[in-house]
Amino acid sequence: MNEGLKRTALLLGTYHMGNPGRDMYNVQADDVLAPERQRQIREVTDRLARFRPTKIAVEALADTDDTLHEQYRSYLAGQFELPANEQYQLGFRTAAQFGLNKIDAVDWNEWFGGVSLGDVYDYAQTEAPELYKQFSSSGEEGVARFQNAMAQKTIRELLLGSNNEENWRRDHESYMTIARVGDGKRNIGIDWLCNYWYRRNMIIYANMARITTPGDRILVIYGSGHMHLLAQFMRESGLFAFERADTYLA
Repeated sequence: MNEGLKRTALLLGTYHMGNPGRDMYNVQADDVLAPERQRQIREVTDRLARFRPTKIAVEALADTDDTLHEQYRSYLAGQFELPANEQYQLGFRTAAQFGLNKIDAVDWNEWFGGVSLGDVYDYAQTEAPELYKQFSSSGEEGVARFQNAMAQKTIRELLLGSNNEENWRRDHESYMTIARVGDGKRNIGIDWLCNYWYRRNMIIYANMARITTPGDRILVIYGSGHMHLLAQFMRESGLFAFERADTYLA
């Protein structure tokens, strides 16, 4: 495909500012509504606005798109106070700064049946303790490193450190370890990955493809753990060209 006919994407992997506690390993974010963190968020959104997005996609369920749109309209009218969540703090602020008329919710996160992540953990603890130790310790060490960085760095610095291909690959390694949980006959780790994790990210990619057309510039604000697969799927589609987050955050 001609590069000039592609959508242009800027992928911004972020930690969850509102502490929803739904990830495999959860960082405890400090108060992003505190005055100094709010100043730092304005610094980030000032830089992201230079990307000149025509669309902003966030980690909110696609079937809540109308609700998100109403919240954004209320925010523009000064009638909605932004919660401590990256889709609002980064997404709404950047969209308003660039004059967009809506935000796009592109997530999917449903129970599709079959193996759960809890099932994988339970099996690994008893049947594959070395693998369990490997992905558990890796996740815990990653959280500890980020918590330490959070105490010392600005939000811009945190996001700059997280948004590179090497960090995205390292985040994805835990899922590749989970794929090894099983005995060749009962591939329990792969069952969860295919039935939920890869399915979810493929649906997110497909939603982003649906809401964009050639020439669009889409800013994608999502949990960092999604970045490796989203970048892979978007590249392999042939639909998207990419700009790097560090171009704007450095």
